[in-house]
Amino acid sequence: MEIFRNLNINLVAIGLRILLAFITGAVGRTLAQMTRRGLLKTLQKTDLTESLNTLIITLSYYTIVILSVLLALVILGVPVTVVVTSVGLILVVLAIALQQSLGDLAATVNFLLFKPFEVGDIIETGGVLGTVHEIQMFSTVIVSPDHKTHVLPNSKIQSAGLANYSKIGTIRLDLSFGISYDSDVDKAEEILARLLAEDERVLAEPPPQIFVQGLADSQVEIAAWPFVQTADFPAFRKDITGSVKKAFDEAGIVIPYPQRDIHLINQNE
Repeated sequence: MEIFRNLNINLVAIGLRILLAFITGAVGRTLAQMTRRGLLKTLQKTDLTESLNTLIITLSYYTIVILSVLLALVILGVPVTVVVTSVGLILVVLAIALQQSLGDLAATVNFLLFKPFEVGDIIETGGVLGTVHEIQMFSTVIVSPDHKTHVLPNSKIQSAGLANYSKIGTIRLDLSFGISYDSDVDKAEEILARLLAEDERVLAEPPPQIFVQGLADSQVEIAAWPFVQTADFPAFRKDITGSVKKAFDEAGIVIPYPQRDIHLINQNE
């Protein structure tokens, strides 16, 4: 009888452990769902992208679920040292297997905290120039002026560095035009000054600068440095080159082909 009594007591204890572990898991899941709903309402009021909102909500949800599962295992009688060791081994394996993804995730967190760029900014990184369309969990989507969509890993952007054209709100274009040595340099500069003055996108302050930048093998290089609003940058850069070409043609300003002077020496003379 004593054996059956002890067996009944053990079965009741095991049953209580299982019930308590089940309740712990259920409470953890409910708490995770409540946290997810609360974070969703809160994050929708912020300027964060949808991908970053998803990242924060997902991490919070599964952190609570995993912690509740671990607590349930301890309640079932699994030694704490075993649980901690197992979790450590799993984390090490995941860190090795997901090294690149973790690097991208760390870069995403850095972008979120320090905001080197935001959605809508015009940036240049890794040889890609375009507008930031979305900052995702592991990558950033950039749309270039030719409407190509570039998806760059965030760790690559962080390591390569970037130029943000939208931080200040204005940007200087470094334009260069080559004319022949026989053409009138002053006249070419006057044409450039007129075209920039007539274009409403060119800012009066700071004023554009026009000057001879260099003397190449077959041309005189004239530089023009106008400032425009960042939003006008792609269209203005596209338009100004054609306008200068037409104005130079009308004024007789020659844009030369590359050329070389060859001198022949008659050694028989």
